Amino acid sequence: MKDWRTFVAAHGAFVRADHLAAIIGQPESTIRALRSGVRCGHGPRQASKGFAELFSLWHGRAPGDDEWPAPRRLGARTQYEWLPPEMALLASLVGRIDVKQIASILTARLVRITGDVSACRTAVSVQVRMNKLGLQSTDVLGGLTASQAAREIGSRSILDHAIRAKQISVQRVGRYLVIPHNVWEDWKAKRTTPPAGYIRLASIRQALAIRSDKLSEYARMGYVPDVLRVMPIGERGPSTQYGVWYIRERRAKKLIVDRRRGCPMPWHGMPTLDNLRATWKLFMARRHPKSCSTCGTIWGPRGAPRDFDDYCKRYPPLVHGAKRHLTMKWSPGLTIAQLAATAGTSVSHVTRAIANGQLKVCCHERRKYISHTEATRWRARRCPTGGSERSWLALPTATKLYGFSRARLLEFIESGVLQTKVGADGAMKGIRYVARQQCAKLRAQLGYSEREAARRVGVSVARLRVLLRGLRWRQAEAVPIEVIRAAQQRLESNEGYTIEQAAARLRRDVSWVRERIRDGSVRVSRTRWDRRRVYITAPMLERLAALAKSGTREVRRVSSIWLPLSEAAIHAGVCTTTFNRWADEGSVARRQTGRGWRFPSRVDREAGSGVLEPHPLPSSPASGLARDGRAGVACD
Repeated sequence: MKDWRTFVAAHGAFVRADHLAAIIGQPESTIRALRSGVRCGHGPRQASKGFAELFSLWHGRAPGDDEWPAPRRLGARTQYEWLPPEMALLASLVGRIDVKQIASILTARLVRITGDVSACRTAVSVQVRMNKLGLQSTDVLGGLTASQAAREIGSRSILDHAIRAKQISVQRVGRYLVIPHNVWEDWKAKRTTPPAGYIRLASIRQALAIRSDKLSEYARMGYVPDVLRVMPIGERGPSTQYGVWYIRERRAKKLIVDRRRGCPMPWHGMPTLDNLRATWKLFMARRHPKSCSTCGTIWGPRGAPRDFDDYCKRYPPLVHGAKRHLTMKWSPGLTIAQLAATAGTSVSHVTRAIANGQLKVCCHERRKYISHTEATRWRARRCPTGGSERSWLALPTATKLYGFSRARLLEFIESGVLQTKVGADGAMKGIRYVARQQCAKLRAQLGYSEREAARRVGVSVARLRVLLRGLRWRQAEAVPIEVIRAAQQRLESNEGYTIEQAAARLRRDVSWVRERIRDGSVRVSRTRWDRRRVYITAPMLERLAALAKSGTREVRRVSSIWLPLSEAAIHAGVCTTTFNRWADEGSVARRQTGRGWRFPSRVDREAGSGVLEPHPLPSSPASGLARDGRAGVACD
């Protein structure tokens, strides 16, 4: 073994005595006494060696953590010095636990080594030492923080959703969420990139005049063609936890062109998921009992939907009235007593009306109810009981009024749809009658076919279609009676006078009236719903009467270069009053025609110098007015 005195003399210059005492195992006072009596080191002064280097020279190996000397107190302060073992422990703890936990661990170690129960490592001192060592609290071991991961994919919301859905397992390091590297790489491998030729669906939202996020909902419901959902990573633009919709670029351009042309979009008229959820919630909250016959008719033999998926398939095709019934509050109607009290009649009066088919009742839980609509209509008819002769029709009369054949009426009677009775007295004896009100309801419910409607109106099927074209009604297989009545009124309407009627009122031939129409003396009008139907209005008839009274005269026809007063005034840039004043003064030429005064096709704005005949002017902005071939009215 080496002589420790020789070792101190050779390497002990400018080295802390406690370090030498810990290395060679001698008391610190002995080391100081030796260094005071012996000159340590030779030659020029060199940098002193550290504890680890001296320990390696003496022992031939690196020192262990428990072989370092205890830290010394720094002067009068309560803080202790930082030695490499403690700093190594600090570096190993950074990124695994937070600063406060690191401070508590280092404090316990310092108390154990120094034996000073007041020794302490505060969080501030630990943070300062980390800064000096170049360590950061965000430097985590074996992973990356959630903020770093979010910056890598460009979206924090996607990352948070993946963490909540447990697609990414995290561990907490202090106040940071740490994602292991292998977990992060596996999750990124599941993300996809958009294929070539596809663009973001949201990029065409403004061009399609859509301001909400409905476009992605339409795509999710399959209403947008050529779209796919991609889970992008590192792509510019907003993203969601459910991915981003992309559309083929050619399809996107076609949709934009169709939108600008006013063509319907693929999702127009299609049900949306939000509306279906709202109506489903309302339907479940207001679901009618099984005794509701209307609901049974609407849903058919399969009954009401069992779940939301079945509801989404069967609810959209229903008509608006059926949808409204399914979501309205359940109200079976009025009882017989309630209706009698409301109408101010007796219960027996209402009972007779029900027996004679004037009121339709429905049974719920063994009680009879009359719907509010049925009760309102019955009261509007002054509460008939059906006992009078006017409430019943013979079969031929019912056939004539409502268009049912006799065979079909008998079928309704046999099935119980129509109530019937046979006359027993006088002229009614042996004649079968049906209830008028029931026939009217049945016809309103069934409607008319095109052939039946055309026969009732008295026109052909093609002509009926022309009459129905301008009417506002919901297209269906059968034509309602109200629509047929509107078509009859349209056909029988009399707007003005026909040519024959005008000729009869003026006591002139039809050919004379037609000649006045051809030479422009009068003009005819046409109905909006049928351009083939012409008529003469009352002012035009007065003009014809004046022509007939003054005698037939030849009306000079002028060419298109002669304009009426309104157009001439517009081309001249003045009002009609000023233009008439010019004409009265003789500054503008004019001609009398069957339709009033006409003026030449050019006029100078500075009228007043006096040639009446029209002539072309130089092509200057001040002299010419119209540029469309009839160019304005002008004269010097």
